[in-house]
Amino acid sequence: TEDRPVVALCPGSINSRAKRWPAESFAALADQLLEERRQVLLVGSANEADVTTEVTGRMRQKPVVLTGKTTVDQLTSILSIVDLLVTNDTGPAHIAAALGRPTLVIFGPTNPLTTRPLSGQAEVLRHPPDCAPCMLRDCPIDHRCMTAITVDEVLERSQALLKRSSFAKTARSLCDS
Repeated sequence: TEDRPVVALCPGSINSRAKRWPAESFAALADQLLEERRQVLLVGSANEADVTTEVTGRMRQKPVVLTGKTTVDQLTSILSIVDLLVTNDTGPAHIAAALGRPTLVIFGPTNPLTTRPLSGQAEVLRHPPDCAPCMLRDCPIDHRCMTAITVDEVLERSQALLKRSSFAKTARSLCDS
């Protein structure tokens, strides 16, 4: 519905499990966003369905699940209308940012200086430990680069991006009238 902001979450990452913020964190974030009357979509490729299943299995509420149900063109169309994308370091981060959509990218083992979306609408959230960036596909220790990022700080950054997005949308509609 148009009266509620739409937040897309992309909890997967095809080429690296180490780039994934924990499923339980995405689940808690999604539940909190839903409690705040946001519409929540889970997106990703069919190869990320296992992560989405884990996220939804940990949730108290039901998001709209689009993981594995869209083509790249369809995903691009969806991302063009969301109010915010929260994602790991993935392809959808680059798509949403290129479309000028507010994007919060959670970084862990990869280097945002070389792989971050190049857009003023994209923000990076990371807490690099001494071992980052390691660029490993699986963490051999305790995944501290991703577990150090809390649900509360992702929620806080998400709320700030949504507020900015809402302000920009209101300003555009005032200019159009």
